[in-house]
Amino acid sequence: MGSPTSRRAFLLGRRTPPSAWGKFCARLSRTCSGQVRWEDQPGQKQAWLTPAREGDVLHAHALCREYQIQMALAGTQPVVSQPDKPLPRLWIESGSAWACITPCDSAGLIWRADGGTPLHALQQAGVQAVQDVDPQQTVAQWLASAASSRWPTGQGAYSGIEQVQVMLADGTVAVLGPFGANATAPLSSLTVQKMIPKLFELAGSDLARQCAQAAVWPVRYRLDALMPAEGLEVNLAWLFAGHGASLGWVQAVWFRRDTVFEKIRAKAEIDSTDSVVVSAEQSAALARALKESFDPIGIFP
Repeated sequence: MGSPTSRRAFLLGRRTPPSAWGKFCARLSRTCSGQVRWEDQPGQKQAWLTPAREGDVLHAHALCREYQIQMALAGTQPVVSQPDKPLPRLWIESGSAWACITPCDSAGLIWRADGGTPLHALQQAGVQAVQDVDPQQTVAQWLASAASSRWPTGQGAYSGIEQVQVMLADGTVAVLGPFGANATAPLSSLTVQKMIPKLFELAGSDLARQCAQAAVWPVRYRLDALMPAEGLEVNLAWLFAGHGASLGWVQAVWFRRDTVFEKIRAKAEIDSTDSVVVSAEQSAALARALKESFDPIGIFP
């Protein structure tokens, strides 16, 4: 006579093994303290996470890597590289559960803001770089948007961005900022140390030098952060201005409060009528090479 298990299987039918997507969603819901929901529409699997703690994002990232799920910043519109074959995607909020700003010096010239901080908090603190943008937008959303990158080629100091703290594709957390004589902290991350030569190789290419002749940087990613104007130093944080949340997960940004942005932004918008100095194919190739330097596995869409 068969076992109870075999008799139940005969009467009720065998359970269909859960799909990889189903396993991902179940584990995400089980390991995260925040709110998780998901849907499985034909041709597009999507989930949403509202983190309750920073550890939720770390758990989500580990699961996204394991199950090959893209990790996207809620409130952005990532480019779909293969519209006919969209990858499963997890949308994560910036992190309102730990959104705060802190002055970093006695004069209040440098402010650190968590990625989930709404911009109105920085506006009230007098940070000039974000004065004329949506006050409800978060710091991470602003940095991902084109609004953070409207500065002329080689003039990243006008961005008001001093440093960024990011989680990279392999899970490394790094603080990126000035890279030169004025650097305040060494690059302790082995991942970043390995990345730097490739970035400078891209910045030294004929195509990048051609782009640097334009008044307005013509490529999606601000590689001119490594090609500053005379008198300025390289700052790796400027690479993230307008990055579309596709180079890493932004945890915090340091701002210089008194950067006067309006005049330089107006100049950039006027100069944006200049003729494009590179073709769309060349621009896409340079952007793709920089993206792959930061995110070779494509975890950030």
